[in-house]
Amino acid sequence: MAATLTMVSQLTWVEMCAALGLKQRTRQIDAPQATQALQELRDEWDRYSKLAVDQALITTAGELALTFGLRAYDSLQLASAQRAHSQAGNTLAFACFDKQLNAAATALGINTLMG
Repeated sequence: MAATLTMVSQLTWVEMCAALGLKQRTRQIDAPQATQALQELRDEWDRYSKLAVDQALITTAGELALTFGLRAYDSLQLASAQRAHSQAGNTLAFACFDKQLNAAATALGINTLMG
């Protein structure tokens, strides 16, 4: 089933750039691959609905970090998913490759794609 709407946290841009930089520094990808991936992100970015990072989200993220033992950006991503879930309900599917973050999302009643 295809997504009708893709929602991301505003901080996803920073995380993607950092991940591409890490992949390049550790020689998992080369410079042309990093450049191509960044261009693809730029091309797609305006198609995403972006969830704002505001004080309420930061507060929730802090609480989630304490509850689930998450890193800062992971807790912000989870808080964003929780906010999106409150808007979209069970039609939302959280896409993440981090097992701990998926487990936390599942504990919050959010469907995950990577289960």
